[in-house]
Amino acid sequence: MKVRLMVSEENYNSIYSQLTAMGVEVADDAKLILSENNVYVKHLIGRRGEEIFRLDVKTITHIESFSHDIIAYSGGEEYKLSERLRRLEEILDPKEFIRVSNSAIVAASHIKSIRPAFTQKFVLTLTDGSKVDVTRTYYYIFKEFFGI
Repeated sequence: MKVRLMVSEENYNSIYSQLTAMGVEVADDAKLILSENNVYVKHLIGRRGEEIFRLDVKTITHIESFSHDIIAYSGGEEYKLSERLRRLEEILDPKEFIRVSNSAIVAASHIKSIRPAFTQKFVLTLTDGSKVDVTRTYYYIFKEFFGI
C-alpha cells in the first residue's frame, strides 16, 4: 500500500517512521492521502509531462481549473495537480491563498495590482504578468480579505 502524507513538518518524520515500520510505502504520487486537521501544506505535487515536481506553495502565483485539469503556475511554468480546487482551498493557508472565482485561487503575496471592473468585479495582475478575474460571487469576500 502507498500513501501520501499531508502533515505538519513537526509530525512528518514520526508518522513516516511508524508507517514504514508497518510496511506502508510513503510516496508523493500515491492516490491515498493521510492528512492532519488544521495543518496547511508547504508543498504541492505537480506534474509536467512525465516528470513529478514538489512545488513550494510560496512560489505558486495562482491555480486555475480548466474542465477536469487543475493547473498551478509557479516560476513561469505550468504544473498539473491531482487535487481539486475545493480540496486545495482546504489544504492551502487561507491567510496566503484566496479563492477568486469558481475556477481560480490566487496567492495574495503575488498580486501586483487590483483594477476594478464593471458590475462588482476586479481584474488582478499577478507578479508573473498573468491576469485573473475576481467574479461577482467572490467580490465581497475578496474586498473583506484585503480590507478595501
